[in-house]
Amino acid sequence: MNKTHLGYQKTIDFYGCDPEKINSKDFIEQALLKAASIMNLTVINTTIHEFSPIGISGVIVIQESHIAIHTWPEHSYVALDVFTCNQSYSLESGMEWLKNAFKATHYIEEDIKRGALERINALNAIKNEN
Repeated sequence: MNKTHLGYQKTIDFYGCDPEKINSKDFIEQALLKAASIMNLTVINTTIHEFSPIGISGVIVIQESHIAIHTWPEHSYVALDVFTCNQSYSLESGMEWLKNAFKATHYIEEDIKRGALERINALNAIKNEN
């Protein structure tokens, strides 16, 4: 099978989350590390920032690319992105685990293909003609 894209991004919006849990830097870090383990992703580095007075943002650099998170405890909402370089990773079990960990009432996923190789090659050909 020929690869058609360089990356695959899954965006997940978690609604109705427990505000205390999603406003805890330690909880968010441990939850993301556990989810990465469940999804068989290889963690390279973790940076989590706690905002004042409320909210958490962070990124886990994984060998396969990255996981990014932003929380809005005042809205019981979490935005999560998982970017990988191929589609061979099963992310569903990790997303379900995070839904339970955040005590989310709902979540919505969207999949985005990034870096279409056909487009990259066409644009590079145009660039090389100039």
